[in-house]
Amino acid sequence: MMKPIKDLMNYKESDIDYDNIIDGLMSDPIIKKFILEHDMTHEDVIRSLNVFLTFRDEKNICNKCSGLENCKLSTVGFTPKLEYSKNYIELTYSRCQYNKFNTATDNIYAMYVPKKIFNASLDDFDLIGESRKAINNYVLKFLKSYHKDSFIKGMYICGKYGTGKTYILAILANELAKLGHKVYFAYYPDLARELKSSIGDGSLEEKITSIKEAEILMLDDIGGEYFSEFIRDEVLGPILQHRLLDNKPTFFTSNLNYNDLAKAFRKTDNNLETIAAFRIVERIKRMTVEFVLTDLPHIS
Repeated sequence: MMKPIKDLMNYKESDIDYDNIIDGLMSDPIIKKFILEHDMTHEDVIRSLNVFLTFRDEKNICNKCSGLENCKLSTVGFTPKLEYSKNYIELTYSRCQYNKFNTATDNIYAMYVPKKIFNASLDDFDLIGESRKAINNYVLKFLKSYHKDSFIKGMYICGKYGTGKTYILAILANELAKLGHKVYFAYYPDLARELKSSIGDGSLEEKITSIKEAEILMLDDIGGEYFSEFIRDEVLGPILQHRLLDNKPTFFTSNLNYNDLAKAFRKTDNNLETIAAFRIVERIKRMTVEFVLTDLPHIS
């Protein structure tokens, strides 16, 4: 998190020589080009000094970097970028030169998911709209903070069909795979059907165990499957409980928000059904942060 400029420089605001600072910034060719290209005024630059100074300092660190193992930034593997939008300057991040290798598909176990989505790239993340910016920020936070011994919640991304929920999970799966993490990615309606059909061939427990133990689990379109009390109570429930207790990150997409998902998991409105559905959704709530997508992705 960036600090106010007066804190960064350890000066009182009245003592800051803004003209001298701006002269120093203009000696940086990237910052100078950015300011000139966007026809920024003296006042515009002063309002964004904190962003410019942070960008300059982090870019200087990147310029001296020799590889991911020596990265000194908190956003390991990502380099700062300046973005201009409606007179507002933002500091964003993209993969650095040492984080450009191909998708580590061997680290992604995909079930019933089109292979083409694993070309999804963080560089193509749609940042139009507040909800997408919030998701992008959480993705970056997860990539920065996650390691096997420290729990961080997954995401529950809900919204109408066509809003890009699956693509967002694919982006995160790719980035995690590149960092060496193992991802189990499944289209949940088809997975549920396969698990139900496995009852007769004796492979059900083995498949449930592999899902329970997956380092990172991503279930696409939960709530879109044909309702089954058995899958809800004997398969999904134990999987979620195991992962919750073991602090294993789990991600979901759905056309339904938390409350509507609880309704979808009930066969009737009797108390037993309500309690069973409530238990499932409460586990999901405890292991995820909900993000609601309300608009279609931007097409450039």
